[in-house]
Amino acid sequence: MTIKKPLVRIVDDDPDVLKAMRKVLELEGYQVVTYPSGEAFLTEDSYSLPGCVILDLKMPGLNGLEVQYQLKAREFNHPVIFLTAHGEVESAVFAMKEGAADFLQKPVDPLRLLEVVALNIDKDLKGLTLRVEERKKKAALLTPREAQVIKKVLMGLSNKDIGELLGLSERTVENHRAAAYKKLAVSSAAELKDFVYFI
Repeated sequence: MTIKKPLVRIVDDDPDVLKAMRKVLELEGYQVVTYPSGEAFLTEDSYSLPGCVILDLKMPGLNGLEVQYQLKAREFNHPVIFLTAHGEVESAVFAMKEGAADFLQKPVDPLRLLEVVALNIDKDLKGLTLRVEERKKKAALLTPREAQVIKKVLMGLSNKDIGELLGLSERTVENHRAAAYKKLAVSSAAELKDFVYFI
């Protein structure tokens, strides 16, 4: 599995801030995408791409903390860097307690921006590599039959259909599936998508 090129997402309702930050980051060679609101980001972003998000704390509609809450619920695992104006220290501290990676104060110093982004993208890529290695190890624990069953589950087939295809009873398929879920440390078919490249 190849790790895709990292993406810096910037979410801010101020077009001048978006333009300035985008320019600094693109000059440094980063792939950047900007969003004018939390809602646009949550709707349009490709979560699977590694990288980080720079998120304004105060925005009309969903504010930064509300977006952060939604990201946690959606298991967005990339670092979240908050943009804060003077006097928002309390909110920034709260954001850090909720898992934010860092915060930048407006107006943003370009060198500080590049330093924070480089650090967090590096952290995200290392974390992604670890997650990939972990999944490979777990997938390697499956017996050939368990792997066969899980491949069919990933195709959306029911236990009954899998049994008919593989010449097994539905009960046997259930047992293989349960054993595989235990080895992969998942509890539903939806969670298996993380293993699609390794089985």
